[in-house]
Amino acid sequence: MGRAGTFTGRVVLVTGAGDLAAAVVGRLAERGAYVVLAGSEAEDAHRAAPPPGAPLLMLPCAPGDPAALGRAVDTVVDRLGRLDHLVNLVATPSPPGPLMEMDPLALRDILHTAFATPLTCVQRAYWRWMAAHGGSVVNVVAARARGGAQDTVLSGLTELTEWLAAELAPSVDVHALVPGPSLDTGAYQAGAAEAVCELLTRRTDSTHGPVLVLSEDPVCPSRA
Repeated sequence: MGRAGTFTGRVVLVTGAGDLAAAVVGRLAERGAYVVLAGSEAEDAHRAAPPPGAPLLMLPCAPGDPAALGRAVDTVVDRLGRLDHLVNLVATPSPPGPLMEMDPLALRDILHTAFATPLTCVQRAYWRWMAAHGGSVVNVVAARARGGAQDTVLSGLTELTEWLAAELAPSVDVHALVPGPSLDTGAYQAGAAEAVCELLTRRTDSTHGPVLVLSEDPVCPSRA
């Protein structure tokens, strides 16, 4: 995968937590972005420490609270005056297990977090900034896991992304990043941060489609 272009002067909102969020924040900061991280874990401030001198704004926010994440979008636009890119890190349920042994209410909560939360962020970002100025969105499956609930999240997020890409084109480019079967968790997290930077600068087109499956040698054309 080629090196992503610069993000100097651009504002990127990353929603999520954990090691992948820290990796994405660090990579974007290296490219010159002003990064805002809306996450739930206090230690994310230390995990996501960008290179010295790189700007980072932390917004404590529960990942399963769409209203709070919507307010985070408002904070970014009101405080920084723009929102060029949005990265939604969508958690998958853990540990994997058969659907027949799963509490349906637990699955409902998982799907609410996986679908309603990123949709809320995209809607708010679009109406507050991107509708008038353009931008890009990447929805990321944040962990590699297989199982009934995990694959339901993956399939649903893929469909959600495809519909958003169709509805928001051509002013806003929307992509999804999902793990390929050949990658373990460590390899996926290592490659995902770079892939996110690439996708944020890639135009959505009918040939490649909006979904990238991250493999050992993915191809991700840059935006013209």
